[in-house]
Amino acid sequence: MATDPFAVAKEYFYRYAAPLELEKRYPRRDILEHLTTPDRSIEFRLTFQRDDDSNCVCQAYRVQFNDDRGPYKGGIRFHPVVDLAETKALAFWMYLKTAVVEIPFGGAKGGVAVDYQSLSLPEKERLTKRYAVVLLNDIGSQKDIPAPDVNTSEREMGWILDVWRMIHGLYDRAVVTGKPISIGGSQGRREATGRGVVITVAEAAKELGLRLDQASAAVQGFGNVGSVAASLLQQCGVQVRAVSDVGGGVMNEKGLDIPRLVEHVKSGQGVSSFPGGQAISREAVLSAKVDILVPAALEHAIMAENAPAIQATLIAEGANGPVGPDAMDILNEKGVTIIPDILCNAGGVTVSYFEWVQNRQEFYWPLERVNAELEQVMLRAYHAVSDLARREKVTLREAAYRIAITRVAEAAARRGVQ
Repeated sequence: MATDPFAVAKEYFYRYAAPLELEKRYPRRDILEHLTTPDRSIEFRLTFQRDDDSNCVCQAYRVQFNDDRGPYKGGIRFHPVVDLAETKALAFWMYLKTAVVEIPFGGAKGGVAVDYQSLSLPEKERLTKRYAVVLLNDIGSQKDIPAPDVNTSEREMGWILDVWRMIHGLYDRAVVTGKPISIGGSQGRREATGRGVVITVAEAAKELGLRLDQASAAVQGFGNVGSVAASLLQQCGVQVRAVSDVGGGVMNEKGLDIPRLVEHVKSGQGVSSFPGGQAISREAVLSAKVDILVPAALEHAIMAENAPAIQATLIAEGANGPVGPDAMDILNEKGVTIIPDILCNAGGVTVSYFEWVQNRQEFYWPLERVNAELEQVMLRAYHAVSDLARREKVTLREAAYRIAITRVAEAAARRGVQ
C-alpha cells in the first residue's frame, strides 16, 4: 500500500475511475494521465529575515493541478512537514472537491516547510509576504486564488492582498479569499468548512436513522474546522464527549461545554487542561465510544493500525485525507459510513467562491444569505452523491469520486487539445 500522500491520492482516483471506463469514453485522449498529472509544480527556496537579523531558509511550494473547470483554487499551509508530495495530493483533492460541489474552480495548493508557530509576528509577516512576492506572477483572480489552510488565516490573506496591491498598483480583492471582512472578506467564511461538515452530518444521520439530539460525537483537531464543527454539533443537540488538539485530548462522558472550551483554547491553553473534563491522549479521542467521529486535523489520522479500534458508526472527514485506503477498507467492512473529504469539508471552498463572486461585483451579502447559499450547495452535492451511492450500491466516497471525475473529464474533453 502506498504511503506517499500523492501516491495514495492517485490510488483512490484509479480505484474509483476504473468503472467509468474513461479511456473508452474519450479514446486517444490519454485522459487518465491528464487528470492525474499536475499542470505545474513550483518548488523554490524561500529566505526571510529573522528578528535577530539572521536569515531563515525554507522549502516552499505551489502546485497548480488542474484548471479544466476554472481558475486554480487552494489554500496555503505553513507547517514543518509540508513537502511536494503532500502539496500535490492536496491540490489533486481540491480540484475533485470543487467538481463535487460544482463550483467553477480547479485545484491548487501551496505551503512552506517551517515551524510557523515558533515565529514572531513580524517574522510571520515577512515570510508570508516573501512567499507572495515570489509567486506574484503565478497567482491572480483569474489564474490562481489562494486561501487559508493549516496555520494560516485571514491575517495572512490580508498580507498577500497588500503585496499584490503594492506591486501591481491594483486593488483586486478577488486575488485571495478568506480575507478580513474589513478588506473584502465574506461573512461566514471562517465558519464555512465546519458548517459544511455539520450540514452533511445532519443529512447522513437522517439516512442512518440517527437522531442528532440523541447522538454523541468526538472531534479530532480543535482548530478552526474542528471547533466550529463541535460548536454547531452541540447546537444541534449532539453530546460532544471528546476533542483533541496537537497537545492531547479531553473527555467528558456527559458532554463537554464547548463554548467554555473554545474560550479556554482562545486563552492560549490546550484542550487537555480544560477543567470541564478528563485529560486523555489524542489517540483515545479517535477510539471514543461515540456515534459520530469528526477527524479534523491532518492527513492519515486513521490508518490500518488504529481503524479496528474506531467505535463510531459515522465518520465525517473534516480534514483532507484523514482515512488511509487500508483503514477505509477495514471501516467499510465494519459498516461504518464515511462522508468523504471532497464532499464533507467543501464548505470552505464554497464560501471562498461566494467571496470571489462578491469581490468581483463589489456587492456584499449578509451572513444569512451566505449560510443559506452554502446550505443549498452542500445539500445538492450531498444528495447527488448519496443518490448515486444508493443506486450503484457503492460507498459515498466512490460516488463522490465518480461524480467529480466525470465532470472534470467532460470539461477536459470539451476544451480540446491543450
